Amino acid sequence: MTARANHMQFTRLWNSSIRTGLWNTWNGLRAVTVLLVLIPLLFFSCVETVELEEQRTPDLLVIEASLTDELKNQQIRLTRSFGFETDSVPPETQAQVAVESDQGETFAFRHSGNGVYISDRVFAVEPGRTYELVIDAADGAIYRSTPEELSGTARIDNLYAEREANDNGTDGVFIYLDGTPESDGALYYRYEYEETYKIIAPEWTSRDFLLTDYDPCPSPIEYTLEIVPRIEEQQTCFKTLPSTRVLQNDVTTLANPEILRYPIRFLGATDFMISHRYSILVRQFVQSAQAYSYFQSLNDFSASESVFNSVQPGFLSGNIEAVNRNEAPVIGFFEVTSVREQRLFFSFEELFPDLEKPPFVTNCVPTSSPEAHASFCEPMPPNPCPISIVELVNLGRIAYISPNSENLGACPGTYAYVKRECGDCTVLGSNVVPEFWIE
Repeated sequence: MTARANHMQFTRLWNSSIRTGLWNTWNGLRAVTVLLVLIPLLFFSCVETVELEEQRTPDLLVIEASLTDELKNQQIRLTRSFGFETDSVPPETQAQVAVESDQGETFAFRHSGNGVYISDRVFAVEPGRTYELVIDAADGAIYRSTPEELSGTARIDNLYAEREANDNGTDGVFIYLDGTPESDGALYYRYEYEETYKIIAPEWTSRDFLLTDYDPCPSPIEYTLEIVPRIEEQQTCFKTLPSTRVLQNDVTTLANPEILRYPIRFLGATDFMISHRYSILVRQFVQSAQAYSYFQSLNDFSASESVFNSVQPGFLSGNIEAVNRNEAPVIGFFEVTSVREQRLFFSFEELFPDLEKPPFVTNCVPTSSPEAHASFCEPMPPNPCPISIVELVNLGRIAYISPNSENLGACPGTYAYVKRECGDCTVLGSNVVPEFWIE
């Protein structure tokens, strides 16, 4: 398996929909703690000033673990809850991680960085077999999951886009999924998606600024500014984004438990992402009833508008617990699931032949300013003109358009330019064409 393939599997498995949910969960818990501390102070603030001591956040292990029926290096992510003083998520880096099967097999995992543990060998979970997650944390706490097995399998029959208005009357495109269970246990589903879209710089030209020998201190300043051919692709780029929501579907109440027109995504007709060509990869996970309930609770908590509507620690009943320490709290779920995926492409003209393309993400009107500026090392008199071209090029903020033959700008300079992203798509995406891309 290539390094690129491993990277794609990593991106897909640790989709940010789950990470975002856990992130919002902990932010919610932190907010609850702050409010519970501050509310009593409001009643007594007129008596004396109370200085808050550093708040302590419970040191909880956060586990993201989904084993699939894909033959690959499986992955598990371990982090710690974070305190008020930081917004970063501390990884758990020194744990011993393994998965044990009911057939006596042990699959060891090694830490690959950022709290992600990768199995030493490729394997796929198999029907009719159970698996348990065992974690020996750096602090000596040992965690074990309940035995879990595949709940069933289901195929994706069709992934398609239809032009429709949403409930707010906004014209756009819905992306729907149809599927069919392949076993009786396929009743609960979770979906992830990864969307990729093409970016075309609207004011790209074949030449650009090149600044060398720049020294802003002498008077006059020193620099060499040239207009040279571009040496890399900067006109057409691609951007890939993971989903940020927990999408779930329950077909237990249906007489015929098929998946019909399940809405994966809505994009408005003015969304920049569909300006040219758009692709979405959807992954369908068959869940157990307990896994479905856990992810539903996680989603409800992270989406709650009021922290007072959120329950306290212990609200997420997972299937992992510490077996040697009662005081070692943990949050997470060990999931064993089957996965199917399908990709869809469409271009703007295919769905919206009667509309203009969505506007670019920023205003791309050409302008100009003086080529040079006064010394930065001497007192500078008030200057009503915009930042000089030399300094804007040095800051990487503009792209060349042409000589300023039309005297553009309040203080016309030698050249006309636009914001960098208008002439250089690599500001917004990658100029590497994805391997899966089809025009």
